[in-house]
Amino acid sequence: MSANDRYAKAEAAAWMGLLGNVGIAAIKGGVGLMGSKALLADACRSASDAASSFVSLTSLRRCRQFGAMDAPVPAARGRTEGTSGVIASILLMIIGLEIGISAIKSIADGVEEGPGWPAVTTVIIAFLVKELIFPVKERRSDLYASLAAFVGTGAAALGSPLGLPVLYYFDPAASLIIVVIIFTNGYRIASASVLKSRYFEEEPQDINEFKAAVQRIEGVVTVEELRAREHGHYVVADVVISVNPRITVLEGNEIAKRVKYFLMRRFGHVTDVTVYVEPYDPGYPYKSNHDPNQEQMPTLLQ
Repeated sequence: MSANDRYAKAEAAAWMGLLGNVGIAAIKGGVGLMGSKALLADACRSASDAASSFVSLTSLRRCRQFGAMDAPVPAARGRTEGTSGVIASILLMIIGLEIGISAIKSIADGVEEGPGWPAVTTVIIAFLVKELIFPVKERRSDLYASLAAFVGTGAAALGSPLGLPVLYYFDPAASLIIVVIIFTNGYRIASASVLKSRYFEEEPQDINEFKAAVQRIEGVVTVEELRAREHGHYVVADVVISVNPRITVLEGNEIAKRVKYFLMRRFGHVTDVTVYVEPYDPGYPYKSNHDPNQEQMPTLLQ
């Protein structure tokens, strides 16, 4: 798959994330206005996902136009992209703050009724839609907010039939949890828009998973370094591998290609991989998974 094909695929997914989250946010907000603060907060969080997809889309288009993730961008263009992302994140955090303040007031004044079952149904349907359609990275970030909204609206809806008014408080309490997630997303969007790199290092557990996958590829002696950076809901990786210093340049290039295409097939959210090949350090007894008879292979010290 060529670089243009990968960018086109990533842009299509970013558009799906943008339009899908806008639609989900609108539906959640409409139902939430019927009396669910948790669903209103979740609608705002879906809007923050849409803003994140927008930042990802603009950056992907920039990459496609200028040729690389870190390519220089005209100053006016960079300021426009950065400003739009920061403004969107600030607006969402302000809305989230208003929802949080309203939830605290409701808890202090007393909640007299809970949301209806349409609110619970909306949370479930929205979660199922994202599980079936959206990228893995976005589904993972959506899980905790959806779980909080489901518990909050579900418990509050049970308050009336069970005759337990105390359950009504679950709905505003859940909205406070979601507001925290909104502020976290808002900070990430603002940072992605302002920082020069515009993407984040992957979490250590993801790095270890990538390293373990590369280490199993035939011809790779060790993974010297692996950096995977999150860009929106997608990942770009830089890998430094060591190989048998006695193989040809062509063989080393083939191993690098194998590493690149394996990572992109194995992890669907990885859109590009750059592989650097180095000879294995001859200062140690040489071991390789390239040759099944490596026990009989002499080292450079012999």
